[in-house]
Amino acid sequence: MHFTRLWEEITDLVDRALDSFLPGAEEFPRTIHEAMRYSVFAGGKRIRPLLLILTTKLFSEEWRRSLPVACALELIHTYSLIHDDLPAMDNDDYRRGKPTAHRLFGEAMAILAGDALLTLAFALLCGQEDQNNEYYTAYRREVPPAVKLQIIGEMAGASGVRGMIAGQVLDLEAEGQTVAVEMLNDINARKTGALIVAAVRSGALLGEAPAGEMQLLSDYASLLGRGFQIVDDLLDVEGNEKKMGKQKGMDKKRNKATVVSLYGVAEAKKLRDNLYAEALAELFPFGKKADALRKLTRFVFYRDY
Repeated sequence: MHFTRLWEEITDLVDRALDSFLPGAEEFPRTIHEAMRYSVFAGGKRIRPLLLILTTKLFSEEWRRSLPVACALELIHTYSLIHDDLPAMDNDDYRRGKPTAHRLFGEAMAILAGDALLTLAFALLCGQEDQNNEYYTAYRREVPPAVKLQIIGEMAGASGVRGMIAGQVLDLEAEGQTVAVEMLNDINARKTGALIVAAVRSGALLGEAPAGEMQLLSDYASLLGRGFQIVDDLLDVEGNEKKMGKQKGMDKKRNKATVVSLYGVAEAKKLRDNLYAEALAELFPFGKKADALRKLTRFVFYRDY
């Protein structure tokens, strides 16, 4: 199957599953559910769910059991974006070409919507009995409790104070400061890379990957996360605002520490290219099975939005 078609099919499936897991927009109390649904369905490439599912597919034909985990990951990612956009954080008015949640629903409701998405994500990961629908049954019935616990640990660690939140704290504290390359790498590994690593490792857990291959994939995911952030930094300088759906030049305006501010555009692109080659090398042992992951990797490293 052509990769673009595979991406579209998986994204459509993830969106239908998300729709089934989220409370209805008319459900009481209505405003919070409208805010949650607005943010989840406001656009997005679904790269993290796709990464998780493609990793599961490396090891198992029963990859549909990974849908609730892929959806939980997207809920966590969306929560982080809602909070990132708040006036107290990055103070963004637009995301993906649409008004941010706090612009439409107010700051208090945006905060609560982010909180609600985060807690819903972990409810899904637990395998609750009352989430019995066509997208949930295989995960609830077929994934062993021990694997569910491992995945919960991966997601909690990646999104918590040693992962994404730590990265956000360090990123805020680094604004206007001269940051050493080691610190910048640590910020990016936590802020951006942690959820990407969790996506790959969770997919490998669902596919029952051998320990050696789990390590290869963990190393691959770390490289992918670093590359993802470098491309974000480059797009903030060179990107097309219409395609990105947001204003460029904001990193410089906020005095953010970025790979571009540290190295310059040309050197940042060289680093991106080197990381891309290293990421592909980690996938080499998986042969043709990893072709879809290779195409996704190419997209991540050379995307223009």
